Amino acid sequence: MYNVGGIPHLEWNGDSSTIGGYPNGTWQGLYPNFAAIIDTFMTNQTPYAIGISGEYNGSQVNFDIELLLDDDRSPNNMYLELFVAEDSIYSYWGAIDEYHNARNVARRYITKSTSQKLPISISASGESETFSGSFEMSEAWVDSNIKIIAIVQDLDMYQVFQAATKNIMNLNPDSDGDGFDYLYDNCPNIYNPDQLDADDDGVGDVCDPCNQLVNILGNVNLDASGDDYIPIIDVADILAFTDLLNNTGLPPNDCQQVDLLADGTINDWDLIVLIDLVMAGGN
Repeated sequence: MYNVGGIPHLEWNGDSSTIGGYPNGTWQGLYPNFAAIIDTFMTNQTPYAIGISGEYNGSQVNFDIELLLDDDRSPNNMYLELFVAEDSIYSYWGAIDEYHNARNVARRYITKSTSQKLPISISASGESETFSGSFEMSEAWVDSNIKIIAIVQDLDMYQVFQAATKNIMNLNPDSDGDGFDYLYDNCPNIYNPDQLDADDDGVGDVCDPCNQLVNILGNVNLDASGDDYIPIIDVADILAFTDLLNNTGLPPNDCQQVDLLADGTINDWDLIVLIDLVMAGGN
């Protein structure tokens, strides 16, 4: 599938690669570059959603993979690719003379042969398609570490458009028992039969760490008024921003949007913009 130009070879998103590593397992030097690559791909938008369900009877796994489209997309060259992987295999790493847990080791390529390929046929927003199958477990595998990996991939250009994974011990399509299956539950792991979503961002209120009605640019202290969560941007936000710059007061959190200049850094220039915003009326 890929032209391996060296070892180690890492393939990102099916169409980007990095080659080489640091000696003796000193991975720390590689981390900043790899983290930047992951951040880039995580922001990519995709019309596909993948849900994995099924059952495991102790010797065989029966699975259903459901695809859901939320936008129109041509199915040309689009396929569902399926793999079985085992996580945390205790093994010897000769390069550094240590035992370690090897992560996500491929055990089976379910759709490897031409006859096993699964072409995707859905093309319109709102359409769904389900693929079913099974595989036998090996006695050499630790069942609690076995997972199914499903990806949507263009097999002409190799670009990956979506990926999902599920441990075979947790294949219940409605694991939280609220009546909504994985693809249609806005909090798939927390019981919320009302599916309330105040900011309409697709993440239910009971599991949404950031209410996007409140967490807007400049609302540093995250206060709001009324049932409509109207954000309040005032002098209190200037004081809170000053505390952030001085590393005092409440610690920053992932919901705050304080990069007012959108330049990737948080400094006094952002504070000046916030002051101007407050002076202009805030909201």
